[in-house]
Amino acid sequence: MWITLKLRPVLMNLLTLVLGLSAVSALSVAASAPQDQHPDQTLTELAALRWDYRVILVDARIPDAIARLEAAQAAIDERDILWFALEEGRISTNYPGALAPSLRAELEAKVFSRSDEAVFLIGKDGGLKATATHLDLPALFERIDAMPMRRREMEAATAD
Repeated sequence: MWITLKLRPVLMNLLTLVLGLSAVSALSVAASAPQDQHPDQTLTELAALRWDYRVILVDARIPDAIARLEAAQAAIDERDILWFALEEGRISTNYPGALAPSLRAELEAKVFSRSDEAVFLIGKDGGLKATATHLDLPALFERIDAMPMRRREMEAATAD
């Protein structure tokens, strides 16, 4: 018991130190983590969007694809979606910054050349969540809204 009483202040100080260091570490990680892409940054690869955005990739040869994406911008913003439409080597997008030529090459080589599909949904975790031959935004939004991460986002929004 004597040892326990003598060690109690030391253990409390140690616990306070550990908790304090954990809080400082968490704050520094949060401050250094990219919260979203800045418009002045050139986007070089899709991996840079991981954990911040969901991505819809579209073959722009789909009739009215770009117009439909632009018309749904409010729903797209609500779901943290960036879209990229590839048409004859050119990319249209709602990404606010510049796009590097390497991004177009990545989309052509890794996505569009490997599939007959024309629409790809990539989750915030970077994983391919859905593919389709046509652009059905309501179906994509429904699919996104069913995802666990999106459900947590919606719950957090209603709690605020």
